[in-house]
Amino acid sequence: MTAKRVVLPLGLTLLLACGNSDPVSPQMDLTTLAGTWSLTGWQYTSVAHPTDRVDWVSSFNLTGSLSVTSDGAFTIAPALPGGFGSDFGSLTMDADSIYWDGENDEQWVGATLKGSMLTLDWREVEFVALHRDGVPQDVRLVVTLRRQ
Repeated sequence: MTAKRVVLPLGLTLLLACGNSDPVSPQMDLTTLAGTWSLTGWQYTSVAHPTDRVDWVSSFNLTGSLSVTSDGAFTIAPALPGGFGSDFGSLTMDADSIYWDGENDEQWVGATLKGSMLTLDWREVEFVALHRDGVPQDVRLVVTLRRQ
């Protein structure tokens, strides 16, 4: 009976230690982010109506890229037909978050790196015309990028 009491917790501990097999980079840092990234998704989600989502890449032909140096300097240049802003500044890492310190935006952003795909989740609510119809509303932004 004593052996079962030892083996069961030990087995459970080993299972938990193995965790999931999700191919997320072990420890993201600025050197793993260094390079040029192509914009693949720029999805706004309405805070009031979470099923109301619009990906500006597929819906409005938003294009662009993010360039990051190994010391954290960045430039992002999204471009909609008819113009859109760009930003530059510096990034600081802390586990699965990036402190985005740009000219127009300073905040902690959730970050996930899976293979060649980087997902950035702006945790703060923004006031944006989700459908580009001139009617701003509170939204959340998730940006996906592919390493070039």
